[in-house]
Amino acid sequence: MKGVEKIYKGKKLIAIIFRNYIKVDGLNFFTENDNFFQIGAHNRKKGLKLKPHIHNVEEPLIINKVQEWILVQEGKIRVTLYTKKGDVIIKKILSRGDSILLIDEGHGVDFVEDSKLFEIKQGPFPKDGINAKIFFN
Repeated sequence: MKGVEKIYKGKKLIAIIFRNYIKVDGLNFFTENDNFFQIGAHNRKKGLKLKPHIHNVEEPLIINKVQEWILVQEGKIRVTLYTKKGDVIIKKILSRGDSILLIDEGHGVDFVEDSKLFEIKQGPFPKDGINAKIFFN
C-alpha cells in the first residue's frame, strides 16, 4: 500500500513506517492479528458512529516483547534500525505526520530538526529502570 513501508531483516519484520500521505477507504489495519500493537487508519464520512464497546479478553494477554510507536508531530528525525548486536540495518528519515512502529531488533533516533514526537510503548516500565534498556556502544 502506498505510504506504508515494511522493513525486514531477512524474513523478520522489524519496523513499519507510516507516511503522512497514506490513503485508505473506510478502515485498514496494517499489522498482523498476532502483533502486540494493532495499527490501523480510518477514513470515514461525517456522521458515522462506531458502536460503543469494550475489548473482550477471555485469557490474560502475555506480552513478551516491547514494541514502540513514534509519531512525528513537527520537525524531522532520522531513525536508525540496528540488529540486536548493534550493527546498522537501515536509516530512514521521518517528517511531520510520519510514524514508525518499532517491532523488533534495536533503534536510535537523531533529531535532524527541532521536533515534537508522540511516543507509545508497552508498560509497565520497570520501577528501577536499570534493566529496561540495553545500550549499544
